[in-house]
Amino acid sequence: MNWQRFHPFNYLAGRIFLWFWLVLSVAVAGTMLLTENWLSQTELHRPPPHLAEPMRQISRQQPAFASEAELQRFLKRQFDGVWLLVRLSDTQVLNRGAIPPKLDPSWITELAQLQRPRLLTHRNYLLLGPALVRLGDEPVAAFQLRQKPERPWWHLAALPEELLVPFLLAVSAIASLILAFSITRPLRELSQSHLDFARGQLQSRVSHLAARQDELGAVGRGFNTMAQQIEALIENQQRLLRDVSHELRSPLTRSQLALALQQRQQDSPALQRIEQELQLLDQLLDELLTFSRLDTGQYPLDKQPLDLVELLQAILELNQLEADNKQQQLLLEAPQQALYSADQRLIGRAIENVVRNAIKYSPPDSTIRLQLQQAPQGWTLSICDQGPGVPADQLQQIFAPFFRVSQVREHHQGTGLGLAIAAQAMRQHQGAISASLTDQGGLCVRFEFR
Repeated sequence: MNWQRFHPFNYLAGRIFLWFWLVLSVAVAGTMLLTENWLSQTELHRPPPHLAEPMRQISRQQPAFASEAELQRFLKRQFDGVWLLVRLSDTQVLNRGAIPPKLDPSWITELAQLQRPRLLTHRNYLLLGPALVRLGDEPVAAFQLRQKPERPWWHLAALPEELLVPFLLAVSAIASLILAFSITRPLRELSQSHLDFARGQLQSRVSHLAARQDELGAVGRGFNTMAQQIEALIENQQRLLRDVSHELRSPLTRSQLALALQQRQQDSPALQRIEQELQLLDQLLDELLTFSRLDTGQYPLDKQPLDLVELLQAILELNQLEADNKQQQLLLEAPQQALYSADQRLIGRAIENVVRNAIKYSPPDSTIRLQLQQAPQGWTLSICDQGPGVPADQLQQIFAPFFRVSQVREHHQGTGLGLAIAAQAMRQHQGAISASLTDQGGLCVRFEFR
């Protein structure tokens, strides 16, 4: 039989029970000790016979002594400890200097009225008496004063009263902290792994949490199983997408060659339409392959120092003809030079995708502004158009692959991968990309080059 299954520390419920039981036990023990030390500070008992009988014998004899010193010598020969003397005629303590600071003298004077010996427990002291003697012609009551036996060091009652409450509070706090951290630390690990997995780190797993043998360990192992299966599904999907894109390249190339030969013999609107569709399909396959490589981290980056200003000017020059066809104005605001280390082809493609989208969705006779500024950690590039914009709740979704925003944008032909490639390109360069709406309602895409 596997006895580990019955171990309470292998279950979260058992661990919580034991820790709270410890805290409750400490609280109960502390309450009992405080009740004993504070509410029962003074108790009057009948002394044991071996202590009471000598006191009775002295009281029956009532020996007489000429001086207080002679009386003290007699008492110390009979018993140990300190002796307090009370004159019965006026209940005055003759040797008040021997009274401890924490002992109330009124107890001594009240005990002097008793006829039989009693044992008084007061705080840390034991007071036994009275033993009746005579000092000269005056009757005197003698009381033996002792300290209580010291408690063992491990006994809580041995602590001073001013340290007992802080000690109990400290023990309870430490136990509660250990309990809290034992629950929250693995949950924090699980939460961080969830966030990493959501950011695209498909290899994210929980190790310490999965090694536990309680319910939290089962949750961790379940997360690892789920993450492993999702990673396998995504990898299979990406592999299928990549393989299909590669396989479609060959028939697409042959179709384009056949179309070119047919156009040499005759040219018709139908052939032109087929050519446009084949070009769109070729563009889609190219962007699919690029996005797949970026998404799987298989795109080979070739980082070289480049001037972002020169790159932007080249992109605007390539797209100026398309903007002129719609009477659009491309304005660039940039410093003389902006050096940055990046893969020029990938960064250029990301910026051009945004610029082409701005030209495509902006109305005729509009202005598209590109503003490059230096930031504390690098450079920022804003590309703002005067198009229809997007709903505010979909600003983050436009960077997802194949996401279509509205019917206005669906009327334009496109692959739906331009902004997704731009977002992946910025992630590959440890940068960021975001979108916002302008005051006029257009879309403004912001690149952060770090």
